[in-house]
Amino acid sequence: MDEDILRKAEEWTREPFDEYTQQEIAGLIEQGNEKELVDRFYKTLEFGTGGMRGIMGAGINRMNSYTVGRATQGLAVFLLAQSTGKDPMSVAIAYDSRNNSKCFAEEATSVLAANGIRAYIYPELRPTPLLSFTVRHLGCDAGIVLTASHNPKEYNGYKVYGSDGGQVISPEDKMIVDHVGRVDMATGIKRIDFAKGKEDGLIHVLEGNRVESIYMEQVRAFQQGVEKGIADDIAGLDRNIKVVYTPLHGTGITLVPDALKGVSGTEVLCEPVQSEPDGNFSTTPSPNPEDPVALTRAIQLAEKEGADLVIATDPDCDRMGLAVPDASGKFVTITGNQIGCLLANVIAHSYTQSGLMPEKPAIISTIVSTEMVHEIAKEFRTTVWEVLTGFKFIAMLEREFESKGTGNFIYGFEESYGYLAGTFVRDKDGVIGSLLALLTVKYAIAQHGSVLNMLNALFRTYGLFQEFQRSFMLKGAQGAEQIQKLMKDLRARPPESVGGERVNCVKDYLKQKVYYPLDGEVEPLTGLPESNVLQFYTDSIKVSARPSGTEPKIKFYFALKAPARDDVERGMSALKERYEQISGEFFNRIGLE
Repeated sequence: MDEDILRKAEEWTREPFDEYTQQEIAGLIEQGNEKELVDRFYKTLEFGTGGMRGIMGAGINRMNSYTVGRATQGLAVFLLAQSTGKDPMSVAIAYDSRNNSKCFAEEATSVLAANGIRAYIYPELRPTPLLSFTVRHLGCDAGIVLTASHNPKEYNGYKVYGSDGGQVISPEDKMIVDHVGRVDMATGIKRIDFAKGKEDGLIHVLEGNRVESIYMEQVRAFQQGVEKGIADDIAGLDRNIKVVYTPLHGTGITLVPDALKGVSGTEVLCEPVQSEPDGNFSTTPSPNPEDPVALTRAIQLAEKEGADLVIATDPDCDRMGLAVPDASGKFVTITGNQIGCLLANVIAHSYTQSGLMPEKPAIISTIVSTEMVHEIAKEFRTTVWEVLTGFKFIAMLEREFESKGTGNFIYGFEESYGYLAGTFVRDKDGVIGSLLALLTVKYAIAQHGSVLNMLNALFRTYGLFQEFQRSFMLKGAQGAEQIQKLMKDLRARPPESVGGERVNCVKDYLKQKVYYPLDGEVEPLTGLPESNVLQFYTDSIKVSARPSGTEPKIKFYFALKAPARDDVERGMSALKERYEQISGEFFNRIGLE
């Protein structure tokens, strides 16, 4: 066994590490489980620009109380360095339903308090968007959420928010990373007993629902604004809308049902088993609303009850998925891009009709999300701004609008089922997304007979757009090397054609260059920060490649488009067949199957 790996592992079999941790690592050493020990100790779990995420367990490359403590100690040192000394620094903390989320949150709280930083912690699981709101409402200097979003049960994570309620961005993110890197996991973490921190006035438990009541007032005001603009459109709807909701064992159960029930003429049914918080997510292989399998139980209930829609949110309730019945009554899921366009259309239409549309209205999307939203926005004289993947960049641009007056944010979305409207939250919000989905379904039924009819009407108006994504999970040190090599090779030898069409543009966000292969021109890529992303364009195809920032995988996005046609179903089927052909050729070329 590698001597350096063994030395690092043996350190975890002694104090100051707790007895359970010592036994876990000692057992692996006794078994001679080299593969597992290498994976746990070949690197320290990376605290990246937005936080960290990883498999739970003992070791420096795992999520545990020590890696959480190290991250929090580094954050505390960073915050204290920014302090003016006039007021105590403060941090708000929330956590989801995952195993160990509460104890990790309490560990972070104790470390902050030991450093003299006031910590506000929710006593029970709460949605991530509520934490974003809480940071702003309480005037905190930062926020922490313990969650791994929609990852499998083995994972947990740690997300850091800035004082504006958005995930931390440059240069603060890199400064925090630097401070975290200097903390010795065994000796450099300060802690105080949780009860002692409360007694000293440094730990405040957010009981009484005061902050979340104010958040829900903002949600309700937003709802009323949208309803005002579509009131005439839904006036002819002479029946109630029945919605089945599943929080997928997560935090959405605390707020989403109340938000949905606030819409008049709505009957809300919660899938009973998945309404129970469960860190093992025992009823679904993955608690991910992007995965149709995760909606199986809710769809079964919806078909039994004759519901009009199914809404699902992920464990920390920042993503939202949607399923609706087709003409035969069978429920089908809608992609994140399609949901994004449906919501964009309704909110822009509503604001236009009600007179609430601001000057310089702006929709913010990402470079890997559907281009169809650009066509919809033109109809309402609204500008679409594109940012890098990650909702923190949407929040960053929203803040820039406010400071520079360059736009007025009305809506933001990303293809991975994240949506936001209103300006009181600075992260994707499954509560707001669920509410918007319900209002959109009401509008669609009243105006088009069904959601799928409305979606087809958009395709007939703006053209056919269809997007596909495929990810390759490449775990461990070997997987990380393979991902790096794939991106390096794609940069060195970009494809000359995709699907029989010549590549006429290549965007390299890491090198900040735009290449035009047909004429050899090169120009700078301006307006967006560096990121390890490559995009290849033909006349009707866009392929994007990017390694995940939170998981050991590389993602590929394929966007295809075709002119509008009356037979939408046949046209979309042709695009899907074309994707299967071109993706197979693409992956074969780069050595992925």
